[in-house]
Amino acid sequence: MANLKEIVLTEEVRPKLIRDCATVLNEEVNKKKGVKGLMIKGGFKVIRKLENGRMIERAIDFLLDEFVEELDAYYQSYLQEDEASRPTFSMYIQQRENEVTESLLSVTDRRRQRASNKVLIATYDKLRGVAAKNVKEGVPAVGRLMQKYAFELNT
Repeated sequence: MANLKEIVLTEEVRPKLIRDCATVLNEEVNKKKGVKGLMIKGGFKVIRKLENGRMIERAIDFLLDEFVEELDAYYQSYLQEDEASRPTFSMYIQQRENEVTESLLSVTDRRRQRASNKVLIATYDKLRGVAAKNVKEGVPAVGRLMQKYAFELNT
């Protein structure tokens, strides 16, 4: 049985997945409302312009392997479910949104532990709670992407 990494991180699929992740991230940011939403949108706009407009895709590429490794545990568990009665993988992920949120944030938490830049560490620590809320709101989109690449395009 293949793992999720073997399916979605191939030379052929990875660039498409990265582009789709960037699109989904942009869509999720655009949904934000209120004062915090304006702050998030403003910060995201600045980041999008970095590295000739490639910063978001480069950051996704940088973290993608670890995110997929975290999602693979859910993928393997999903495959153990009775095929006749299991929901789509997207729904399976959404039903575990709290666990998936913490799994995805564990990637950046580990990065924070290895960081040496005190400003970066302080900023991450300050934003970690807000990040959890925003990642949780994005879990359905993550589920749809993994559904698309692991099942729909892979059949």
